[in-house]
Amino acid sequence: MKKMFYKRIKILVFFLLSFFAFQQTVLCDYMQEAAFISNLANAKSERQKKNASFKLLKYYMYNKDYESAATMGNKILNFKLSKKQKYNVYYSLANSYSFLKKTEKALEQGREAQYLYPKKIETKLLLGKIYIDNSLNELAISQFKEVLDVDDDNFEALISLANIYNFQKSYKLSLELFEKAEKEAGQNNKELSIDDHVNMAISAKEIGRREQAQTILEKIENKNKTSALLLVSIYQSKQEFDKAIETLLPFVYHDETDIEIYCNLAQLYLLSNQFEKAKDLLIYFKSKNNQNIEAIDLLLIEAYHNIYHSKERELKELNKILKYTNSDYLKSIIEKIIVFEKIK
Repeated sequence: MKKMFYKRIKILVFFLLSFFAFQQTVLCDYMQEAAFISNLANAKSERQKKNASFKLLKYYMYNKDYESAATMGNKILNFKLSKKQKYNVYYSLANSYSFLKKTEKALEQGREAQYLYPKKIETKLLLGKIYIDNSLNELAISQFKEVLDVDDDNFEALISLANIYNFQKSYKLSLELFEKAEKEAGQNNKELSIDDHVNMAISAKEIGRREQAQTILEKIENKNKTSALLLVSIYQSKQEFDKAIETLLPFVYHDETDIEIYCNLAQLYLLSNQFEKAKDLLIYFKSKNNQNIEAIDLLLIEAYHNIYHSKERELKELNKILKYTNSDYLKSIIEKIIVFEKIK
């Protein structure tokens, strides 16, 4: 009892310390902002007001308070500014508007910054990102190419271009850029994201380098659904069903059920003659989903066929699908199967 009591006391103390640490951080941030605002309010000369305004802008940008940063940035533009100061304001505004999803304003401010310093890499990268986010891929390509003209090993530009070319199905060029970015990442303690690795694998797979694609995907430690299914498609094409099954097992038998994952795994069980496992998997899926899904029920019928060899049971299940499906094509196919089976 004493041990349990002291354990609860420790948990309570830890909670209180964490809470007060959080409160202290919030209070510190509030006091810091209040100090900057006070300095601005009490500034006498234009120079003092300008310096205080820049400090407040920097504070808002650091804390990702983009609404406040945008407001402050626009106020600073009313001061007499040097070329460098104007650039810093325009760049901050472009960044803020980008995060606020105000595309036109982000581009307007970004172009103002670029006009002042045309060779600045950070501005080209920012404009390129804004263009990508708004599906203006050709304009983004132009910006990232300009970056590589200045710095041919720029990681962000390499990755961004590789992903655009992957989207445009220029897979060979995409893979070359991904490989260069991966080499650059290894030398500079950077990492490709899971999505980057997936797109890299797709590019390799699409130009016939399946082994390379497989290696890329196998190296991803925390696979997501997309990377797992892509790896499964490669294993399946090589009839390596056990590997494919192992890849999908971490995604099943949870509260959330993904039909694509369950259908793929059930199909793998059926292809490898593990009919009971396919049946159990599909029944579990149905128990978690209160809706009729044709693909699940059709796979279940195939499992029943190989386990029970009962035509009556299979016809009964087909009739169930016939009653609920809204697909005229599927209805036509099922009706033909039922007629054919009855006259056999």
